[in-house]
Amino acid sequence: MSSQVKSKLSFFVNPFERIAGWQALLIGLAVMSLTAIVGKINRVAFDGVLDVHAGAIFSYVASFVMQAVNLIALFLTMWLAGVLFSKSKLRAIDVVGTMALARFPYLLLALVCFLPVIPTDLYDIPRIIIFTFISLPFIIWMVVLMYKAFSVSCNMKGGMAIAIFAGALLVAEIISKIVIFVLAGILFINSPGISTSDEESKEEIVQIDSLSNFQKTENIVKAFENGDFKAIPVYFDETMKKALPTTGLMVAWEQLNLTFGKFEKADIVNFTETTTDGYNIIEVPFTFQKSAKKLRLVFNGEGKVSGLFFQ
Repeated sequence: MSSQVKSKLSFFVNPFERIAGWQALLIGLAVMSLTAIVGKINRVAFDGVLDVHAGAIFSYVASFVMQAVNLIALFLTMWLAGVLFSKSKLRAIDVVGTMALARFPYLLLALVCFLPVIPTDLYDIPRIIIFTFISLPFIIWMVVLMYKAFSVSCNMKGGMAIAIFAGALLVAEIISKIVIFVLAGILFINSPGISTSDEESKEEIVQIDSLSNFQKTENIVKAFENGDFKAIPVYFDETMKKALPTTGLMVAWEQLNLTFGKFEKADIVNFTETTTDGYNIIEVPFTFQKSAKKLRLVFNGEGKVSGLFFQ
């Protein structure tokens, strides 16, 4: 292999000997912006420093915020690791610039997803397997680039540098996942496009309060059938809204489908209704592929849902 070919190949593994500082940061930010845009178009969420999930639904704002959270978490942990363990004087711009540029493989992964490789749902096993195998080389390539960025910007090499980098990367991953999880309710649900005015909100509250508990149950069941989880908490009391927000409902529903098989139907006709200690309890049969469950809604004296269970 000629030295010219080796030089070109080494550039894809370690471009940071040639590109660093502000130049790396500007290129890296452009790369991450394109990744956010293409990821939104192809429904690929980069919801963590290392994470990538296909088939997600989110806004452009959410896509850009995820990229920002990932870069900030990565920069802070790598810069702090360098400050603590490197014997050289660090430049923050070198660390953040090289880390931003190191995310280039995820742009290529997002572009690859223009091909029919995105799973249609949780049970599209063939595409899930294909997407996983396609993603792995890009993830590995990005981790290699991030290590090279850390090594160059913090002037650290050898086994100790690898161990420190691995620890910092793990911390960055955890931080990014926590922050994105905390922001999920805002980023993925309360987008500007679905906000309502005060008058509309008041009118909606009046309409909901005028419904019977059975009518509210019908609406909640339809929301589960249609996957419209943001339409469910409007029937909750304040305690339930805090305990089980929209994102919590989505996670619980996904767990039910993973555990008991794909949801098939709800049998609202065969509901049961009881009253206990002032609470109105309505149960509706739900059928999943592997098991039959009942949605249990507990209404308080004000007609608000104070309990929601599948049993």
